[in-house]
Amino acid sequence: MKFIERYGKTLVAAAICMLLSAHSYAASDKDREVAVVIPAGVLQEFINEVLPVELTGHDKVSGALWIRSIEDLKLGLDKVCFTATLHGEDIAYNGKIGGLPAKLRFDALDSTLDCEASIRYDADKRLLYLSPKVAEQGEKGNALWMVLVSVLSGQEYPVEIRKLKPIAAKISDKTLEIDMEISNISTENERLFIVMRPTVKAKQMDTAK
Repeated sequence: MKFIERYGKTLVAAAICMLLSAHSYAASDKDREVAVVIPAGVLQEFINEVLPVELTGHDKVSGALWIRSIEDLKLGLDKVCFTATLHGEDIAYNGKIGGLPAKLRFDALDSTLDCEASIRYDADKRLLYLSPKVAEQGEKGNALWMVLVSVLSGQEYPVEIRKLKPIAAKISDKTLEIDMEISNISTENERLFIVMRPTVKAKQMDTAK
């Protein structure tokens, strides 16, 4: 799903920007970890920078459906809540409504939905898993609501978190290379936490003429 892929890139970009801006702090001397802390408001701005994006890959729904924007982003304990503005064109639904088979088609649709998603990070695989769902209750038998629920709920999406490029710096006659490995991604108290474990290598520069 394109939105999830872009969301993952946004997290990595945020980590780099915050590191270079010196907004990280030591989380544990023993584990040699550092954490980047991103407030919900800043994360919402990052996400909206890459929107609109198209949602794809659903067996019951065809057509083009975009997330145009998100608002009211809230970050709880490994839980994300937000309001999504959606736009769709040539949407067709082939599933069930009220337990009965149904085939529906919409020329266009525009909707705003309250959604939430749980997250978990697998450091070994470098995958962030998101499980979104529609948080609000729709009217019984509402066809449009059923379509949107089918698109946004009931699946766990893996997001590949690419390895960060090493940061290089020259100090005196040495070159320092800092390699950052992401060990955890979590949310709590309106903050996104990206925890990383740095490895520092020093190389002697060749000063011979």
